[in-house]
Amino acid sequence: MRAMNASSPSDETSPPLIGYVGVFAAVVIWAGWIVATRDAMQSSLRPLDVALFRYGTPALLLAPVWLRKGIFPKGEEWWRLVVMTVGWGGPFVILISTGLQTVPASLFGPLVPGLLPMVVALWGFFVAKEKIRRGRLVGLMFISLAVGLILGPALAGADPAVLTGAPFLLAACAGWSAYTIAYRGCGLNGLEAPAYVCLYSTPFLIVAALIFGTDMAAFTLKDYAVQIGVQGILSGILSVVGYSYAVKALGLARASAFTSLVPVLAAIGGWLMLGEAVGAAGWLAAVAACVGVLLVNRYAR
Repeated sequence: MRAMNASSPSDETSPPLIGYVGVFAAVVIWAGWIVATRDAMQSSLRPLDVALFRYGTPALLLAPVWLRKGIFPKGEEWWRLVVMTVGWGGPFVILISTGLQTVPASLFGPLVPGLLPMVVALWGFFVAKEKIRRGRLVGLMFISLAVGLILGPALAGADPAVLTGAPFLLAACAGWSAYTIAYRGCGLNGLEAPAYVCLYSTPFLIVAALIFGTDMAAFTLKDYAVQIGVQGILSGILSVVGYSYAVKALGLARASAFTSLVPVLAAIGGWLMLGEAVGAAGWLAAVAACVGVLLVNRYAR
């Protein structure tokens, strides 16, 4: 079994510069994706519709990748592929879409990408027996503050709708963290990983659509174009490729920490494009998450 910090072919060919470019591209796409998905959930789209676009499109476009390596890539541990597919596959987008039905885009960021470095750090401390440097610990405290600023008012009754969607988003964060940890130890590169996650997710989503139904038959050509572009190509391929290369090039701590830059971008996008009101606690949570990511990245091993 490969250790989580073992090197792989991708480590030698992915210099840090590519990792930083990849992760910055990923966070910008994710911020736009949050706003687009929140907007979709306020219209006629179902979470399952979004997931079908998110994984079905890349499964087809990346077919040359998985056809070249085979349905089951040789040398890969099956449990890693299962964890990656369940963690960041079909269930992830369904959970996200369900949560965004009641949680504004400005509050999504600290709950999912903002909380991701915390989950990865706890895994490293309790499972991988990694020490957490003092500066990184301070950064994690800022991230905890961001989450508290969101859930605190909800628990106090100020925004009960957040409590409705928050459990789905927290479950999605746990899945994303599992993908990040499992992917770091596999031999797939940044293009192969999303190809297989999408390939394995799509059949289950099709079965779910046959059972629960879908509204895609009523979509216009514009609806298809937007969803294929935003969900399938940008989010389903480009962002995952960028993030996957970043995990290999920068390591778990740094790559996951950069995801906490998403909150401010998502908050600004929701405010400008969706007209969502962002209260003082929301802006403070987004800023705290960004401070946290900077500190975690600065003091990561």
